[in-house]
Amino acid sequence: MKPMNEYCFLGILEKEQEQSVVYGSTDFGKTCVTNEKYKELLEKVSAMLKIKPHTIKTEKGDVVELLTAVECKGIVGNDGRHYLLDLLRMMPPDLNYLPVDVEHISPAMKQFDYPKTHKHRLCCLRQELIDAFIEQKYVDFYRSIALNLSKLRSSESSTATDTTQQTNVEEAKRIVNEISVEDNSREIIQSACRAIGSVKDNEFDVRFNPDLFQPHVTLNQTSAEIAADIKLLKEAAEYLVLKQIPLMIQDFQDHSAVPVDGESLSEAMHSRGINIRYLGRVAQLLNQQPALFYLHDIAVTEILCRSAKHLFRSYIQSVPIHLLSFSISHFLNCLLTIINSPSLDYLSDELFTSSASATSTNNGTTNTNTNQSSSSSNVTNSSTQKSANKKKNKKHQQRKQNPLMRNESLDFLSLTSKAIWSQLTNEAKSRYNFDLNCDDIDSFIEKYNVRRTCILRSLCLKTGLQLSMREFQFDQTNKSNRTANECFNEDDIINIYPLIKQVPPKPSDAYQFFTTGQQKIQQGLLREGFELISEAHNLLNNVYGPMHPEISMCLRLLARLNYIMGDYHEALYTQHKAVMMSERVLGVDHPQTATEYIHMALYSFANGLSINASKLLCRARYIILACCGENHPQISLIDSNLGLILQSYGDYENALKFMEKSLELSKKFYGLKSLKVALSHHLCARIQSCRGDFRSALSSEREAYQIYKLQLGDEHERTRESAQVLQHLTEQAVVLQKRMNDVVKGQLLMIPSITIQQPSFQNVLEMLNVVNGILFIQIREKDLDLLREELAKQSVDEQQQQQQQQQATTTPSTKTISEAAEAAAALMNDEVD
Repeated sequence: MKPMNEYCFLGILEKEQEQSVVYGSTDFGKTCVTNEKYKELLEKVSAMLKIKPHTIKTEKGDVVELLTAVECKGIVGNDGRHYLLDLLRMMPPDLNYLPVDVEHISPAMKQFDYPKTHKHRLCCLRQELIDAFIEQKYVDFYRSIALNLSKLRSSESSTATDTTQQTNVEEAKRIVNEISVEDNSREIIQSACRAIGSVKDNEFDVRFNPDLFQPHVTLNQTSAEIAADIKLLKEAAEYLVLKQIPLMIQDFQDHSAVPVDGESLSEAMHSRGINIRYLGRVAQLLNQQPALFYLHDIAVTEILCRSAKHLFRSYIQSVPIHLLSFSISHFLNCLLTIINSPSLDYLSDELFTSSASATSTNNGTTNTNTNQSSSSSNVTNSSTQKSANKKKNKKHQQRKQNPLMRNESLDFLSLTSKAIWSQLTNEAKSRYNFDLNCDDIDSFIEKYNVRRTCILRSLCLKTGLQLSMREFQFDQTNKSNRTANECFNEDDIINIYPLIKQVPPKPSDAYQFFTTGQQKIQQGLLREGFELISEAHNLLNNVYGPMHPEISMCLRLLARLNYIMGDYHEALYTQHKAVMMSERVLGVDHPQTATEYIHMALYSFANGLSINASKLLCRARYIILACCGENHPQISLIDSNLGLILQSYGDYENALKFMEKSLELSKKFYGLKSLKVALSHHLCARIQSCRGDFRSALSSEREAYQIYKLQLGDEHERTRESAQVLQHLTEQAVVLQKRMNDVVKGQLLMIPSITIQQPSFQNVLEMLNVVNGILFIQIREKDLDLLREELAKQSVDEQQQQQQQQQATTTPSTKTISEAAEAAAALMNDEVD
């Protein structure tokens, strides 16, 4: 069975729709058919997608069992294979954006003014959210069993003893599986299944009904079953707003995920199952976190650009073909500059003449066709007239589908900046429930501190616009003259590319090798991990071909492993291939390409190519500036790398500028007392001491020492190193001051030069590793042997546990319910949601 999106594909489905559909409905549930073969094929699919088997009632009273939404259609193609079409509502509906009664919304969601209205009824939950929600319900399932087990204990042992056992859900599952099969244990499992809304009574199986709240579908279920399905759907919608979105914000605060532009923010939301329509809610939560102001600006820019994309699509529909370039440039001028007067007075006479001639040509053609059809109808008989009418209707339909024959108008000429920003504000409010509160681009930039180039780049990526490569002058001094204020002209519009969304296939074997290789790397087995990652790279190359983002990811990890293992030349060679591939498949201005540049700069410096490393970092900095501006943690990282590399070949003036900028940004993003700020203070002190500014170096190093002492304590290695550096700088400052005093007293004619020890190449490389998150731990051979023995012991213990679990499943256990209750309660007592 193959899902398809088109009704005709290479002649496979060239049939009448009513005759070929053997499963599903073609009239929104009025009539519906089913098929045993489709039920057999969809049984496994519905289990994977968490779709509940349900029955509906047609208008004739027939009861039909479905394993999908009612709109899904099953068609047997001419090749004999089974196809499935119209998969729009395979996922359960989103209760937060459906016009449902308020009683179906929980009190917690009513506080956020849910349910909200949307432009259509196809709002569904994402598969990633369903998976996360099912996983949470899985934990609740075993927690419910542990709670019911604890109630069976005697009153003397009802108080749980405070043990030091670590909370482990897997261990609780093992204990529950060891319970002897008795009537009480069956009741406990059945009670837990009812509590979490499982479809089955004796095992965990949570599924959703995709046909809930569909006005054209009549469900053949009891009121209790419908109430249970609605309750589960309500919990999923509540989990999205109250759990998933705050968890994503927490990841942003921990800097485990750092989006650079709107596209990476959208990917972060989608990976957690959060729909784009919740972008306004995300922006509101980001605004409450001062350290995440840069992400708030990115989210607001994404709202603006998506709203502009929707306006642009409707705007471009009625524009004459020969005026497309002019209309697009006018749209961009109204969006990114201030245009107060319509462009009707400034349109050239040639364009008006060509527009009028095109309109008259279309009208003349229509009149000619009409006259010919009327004359032929007088001559032919009735049968010929019917055939002529059919041909005429067919030509009329073709003319409607022809993009060159559409309803064209010059209404776009009346568009101004005030009008377009008013529409943008309404669009952002209706789609994303976010108030822009901006009248023009100047007020938007002043309020959110966003660059025009970032908005232009994002809009072009969303609409497929290709512009000429030149420096656009957005700020014009003479705003009284309209033509002088125009930033874009029709010559700047080169092309409009179609945007195609697709889901690429994922080779399971390659991902299995990749995840296993990552586990080996985490265990310290670098060589074994390198071989597994290499095998994953070969498999991905066979599936995707030589160019793909996943292959670039493998190359980046292989380059990092080569660098850690000391093969700097091979690391640079592999990373160079990753950079070229990222430029080809993602784009030269993609944030991931900037990350590849940063890694390549590190490996270039390790190979002695410091000048090339600084150029690569400057290129990466330019890309990040084009994506999101200067206020971003990536800029702080790049500036730290640039400062160290410039310091290595003696450009202390520029090195200090970049390092101070990195320190300024680190204070904004990580806090005044974070370890990253302490590291930036230390690096600034190194550069200041190389310049001979010992007083400033003392002040910077003192700040670093205080932070290390506060965060790590007096006995930590970094605190002791900072204290030694502070003592050395103090001695150097005292010597310099004494000599200056001698010069003032006349004992010396000039200040003698002070020998300043320059940082060695190895020392700069070590600091670059620390800045980029690469830490080398020196371990003695004896400690390595002990570590290997511990890992071997752990593997043996895991094998023994697996054998015990297999024996427990095959042979009945003698553990009583009371003992299992005590163990399970001890494990699940401190479980954190």
